[in-house]
Amino acid sequence: MRTLQRLGQDLAGFIAGHEHGLCVLQAEREFLPWVHSTLQELAAGSSDVFLPFPHPFASADAYAATVAEGCLMVARDRAGDALQLPHPCVDPARPPVARMRSTLEFARDIILPKRTCPPRLVAILVPLTVEAEAEALALTRALVAAEPGFPPWFHRMRIFVHAPPGAALGELPRFSRALAVDLSLTALAAGVVEEANDPAAPPERRAQALLQSAAIDAASGRHDQAIAGFRELYSWAEAAANPVLSALALSGLGNVASARKDSREAVSWYERALVPASQTGAALLMLALTQNLARLYFELGRRADAETFYDGAQRLAKAVPDANSHAQALQWRGRLEELRGAHEAAARSFLAAAQVARDHAQAALLAELRPRLTASQRRVPAGLGREITAFLEGST
Repeated sequence: MRTLQRLGQDLAGFIAGHEHGLCVLQAEREFLPWVHSTLQELAAGSSDVFLPFPHPFASADAYAATVAEGCLMVARDRAGDALQLPHPCVDPARPPVARMRSTLEFARDIILPKRTCPPRLVAILVPLTVEAEAEALALTRALVAAEPGFPPWFHRMRIFVHAPPGAALGELPRFSRALAVDLSLTALAAGVVEEANDPAAPPERRAQALLQSAAIDAASGRHDQAIAGFRELYSWAEAAANPVLSALALSGLGNVASARKDSREAVSWYERALVPASQTGAALLMLALTQNLARLYFELGRRADAETFYDGAQRLAKAVPDANSHAQALQWRGRLEELRGAHEAAARSFLAAAQVARDHAQAALLAELRPRLTASQRRVPAGLGREITAFLEGST
């Protein structure tokens, strides 16, 4: 996706550049997992040493201690387990920002070889969750405002910190810069439309962008634009003999029809999608189609078809594997068996679903299944009833 590619380029440019050592990421907190993920990808192909700290921020003192612990762990990998942090890194009389600065300088001097850049130490001081927003912002301000000196205290380091958009940081010092990060649905949509319409982009990438653009339109309720995008994608995929994209385009058209409450049209698209999907060997794609068809068949009163497809869905879920989908498919198969009076088969389906839910800690689904198992005990042979009783008593 072009928007994420540009984010990666911006982050990589800051790390490799020589003008700045500290970068303030101005972003909504919901975008920060993408930032960490992008930096992780950069780290995989870099000689620099990355120290990510996405840990929860409860207080400045606690976060400084987390940074100290993480830096010491990496430093000990280089210098041995006997290594200890110098007193300035842990002195409780010093402010958290001063302790963090000393810790990062210490880590740099231990971890990096004694020569010029690169490699660099890349510290990502960007917590994903924050309990004390004002205190977290104050720590960011203190890091930004710390006297850099010359050479700066973060020489051979690149430091990322976070501030919400619009937060007052004042004029940034010479060696610091800000980077606005916008990964909103609007920004992502603009990026994929640009890539889909870029004649210089490889055809496969343009097709992927077209799929993303149509999916965003569908999610945003722009159904006519989504339909046009999925149809264009289907035409390209058929010409390119790409069954995966053919199936995804047809499935997308089914999703739009389903969103418009047109169950019959949705069924038609999903059934058509089964043909190319079956050629891909992609169990997850087949599982999604099978579950959608089973649900719609049930809504349309086609119970035999629904039961067949829920049975298929639970077998496919074993191959993905997807514990929640597996348990849900078993539960729905049991409901359909119950409707046609096959009470023993239904009880076995409910029991199998409950066992999957228990084994994979799906507490909400297990709670939903318990009343069905209790009701089933009265309609099944004694042996199966005792099996259900033992399960219910053992899963409380």
